[in-house]
Amino acid sequence: ADEAEAMIREQMSFWSEIGIDADNIQRSVLSGIDWSEAWKKYFHPIEISDRLLILPSWLENPCKAGQKVLTIDPGMSFGTGQHATTLFCLKVIDKLGAEKKGLSLLDAGCGSGILAIAGDLCGYSPIDAFDFDPDAVMITKENMELNHVSGFEPVTADAADYQGRPEKYDLVCANILAHLLKSFKTNISSWVKEGGYLALAGILEEEFESVVQAYEA
Repeated sequence: ADEAEAMIREQMSFWSEIGIDADNIQRSVLSGIDWSEAWKKYFHPIEISDRLLILPSWLENPCKAGQKVLTIDPGMSFGTGQHATTLFCLKVIDKLGAEKKGLSLLDAGCGSGILAIAGDLCGYSPIDAFDFDPDAVMITKENMELNHVSGFEPVTADAADYQGRPEKYDLVCANILAHLLKSFKTNISSWVKEGGYLALAGILEEEFESVVQAYEA
């Protein structure tokens, strides 16, 4: 703590120059907490619809009769359904899946695998999923086992050059960062079959118009 405080004080003149006021340094003692478990208390079940419930793996199941339950453990990857970007894609998957069965789905940037697994539970087929991060692909496979889903095989790939199926997809969910959505817009658009749907997410409010313009073009 002494070393940390000394280092902070050494940097305070620099912080002041860039407008950060950090002159009130205080110490406190934290009780022992298992931080690897503490974050879990902020998660809760999410009802996407009467057909689909997202359930963190460490909580009890409160599902309704006839409701599909997607059990998720994000591990080191992104995707529990709590974040607005993931929730948006889940609602799109649920809505289109209720309107028509047997739609094909691509989950681009699968993270925890939540979207692809939701697609399987909602009747999508075939399904493909990929992520740039091999750890995310591993976690997707673990969550597939958790949900007894085996209808697709996630792979490590890059949105810059991923090709997917020659017949394209009825729905593509690309929940990745906005600058990647714009950089790879030609390839991402090429995954969607004529008359299909493209759900783009991971976009900050101030980035929205530029992403819209890129894809409308």
